Amino acid sequence: MTVNGSRQFRGNDGNSYFVQNAHKADMHKGKYILTVKVNGIYKLCYDMFYKLLYFDTIKDAQREVLYSADFIRTM
Repeated sequence: MTVNGSRQFRGNDGNSYFVQNAHKADMHKGKYILTVKVNGIYKLCYDMFYKLLYFDTIKDAQREVLYSADFIRTM
């Protein structure tokens, strides 16, 4: 996996990820949110304490998947 700024990418764990714009009410937390494809449906990604992951740039979201994909959870 390379960090290149594209919104849709495949992680080293084999999952398909997509970076979406955050809702306007949550823009103070971060500009983007991360989703992962599970059984054909994109689900929101949470950290290990089940807090929604927000990012300022798309590359930050890709780095999170690259370095700590084991700690990303979905509901």
